[in-house]
Amino acid sequence: MKERRPMWPLILAILLNAGILFVLFWSFHVQLPVSSGNKPMQAQLSSGMPPAAAPAPQPVPVLKPAPVSPPPPKPAPKPVPKPVTPPPPTAAQVAAQKAEQQKADAQATRQKAAQIAAAREAQEKHAEELAARQKVQQKAAAQAAERKAAAEKAAAEKSAAQKAAAEKAAEQKAAQEKAAAARAAEVKKQLAEQAAQAARAARAKALQQQMAEAKAKLQAEANMAAARAQQASENQRLIGLFAQKIRTQVYNAWNTNFAAALACTVEIRLSPEGQIIGQPQIVRSSGNPQFDRAVIAAVRQAAPFSPPIGLSYSLYKDVDLKFNAEDLNHG
Repeated sequence: MKERRPMWPLILAILLNAGILFVLFWSFHVQLPVSSGNKPMQAQLSSGMPPAAAPAPQPVPVLKPAPVSPPPPKPAPKPVPKPVTPPPPTAAQVAAQKAEQQKADAQATRQKAAQIAAAREAQEKHAEELAARQKVQQKAAAQAAERKAAAEKAAAEKSAAQKAAAEKAAEQKAAQEKAAAARAAEVKKQLAEQAAQAARAARAKALQQQMAEAKAKLQAEANMAAARAQQASENQRLIGLFAQKIRTQVYNAWNTNFAAALACTVEIRLSPEGQIIGQPQIVRSSGNPQFDRAVIAAVRQAAPFSPPIGLSYSLYKDVDLKFNAEDLNHG
């Protein structure tokens, strides 16, 4: 790719040409004294311009001196150094660099191949060492296996001899135990017959005793059942009397009239002294809320109720009573 040349030399040449034209234009109107002092300025201006861009010298007309004094000369601008651009490499230099690069690549390839060969040789050597070591280990293992097999064979023979001796001793012991077991079985049989006789006698005696106890128990249970039945009948009689007493007190506290067909069931919880605990509850409503409320009010007004004598508190703690409007109206 062709390198782009900088623009600042061209700009500097244009500025210098403009300055020279200004000086020439000024010289047409102002007569400059010809002296040796102008030569350094011209030399300085001409030295700051590039040789190729410098204009051809033109004759300066000689003018008559004017009475006006010339202005002081302006300082010339300092030249800006042109950057040095390195020349592009030649084809020979490129070829030489390419040859050196190829030489370096070839040398690196040879070094890499040498390293690979050395590594391969080291691996082969290591493999040979491992094979030799493995061969030695296999030989040692084979020898150890032979020694182990010999030891196991000796141990097996010894174990077999010990087993035969143990079996013989076991047979002798089994024969002795069998004879002893036969004697013990005979003795046990005799003892069992004696125990069976004793057990039969004991069972007969126990059976007689159990029969006597069962008879007595049955008699006691029959007596207790009769007592419970009598007590339950008495409890029902006392509960009925107590319920009738409560109804009577409620009838006495009733002070209104309702349709005779109305009826409701009230649940009353009592204390041991006959006081009402909480609020009486309607268990079965009559369908007339006014009648239900009137019954509850009459029950509360009729309380307390004297507890029944001879009746357990648990039997009269909760009382359910049915009230008919017809009975209440004529109570």
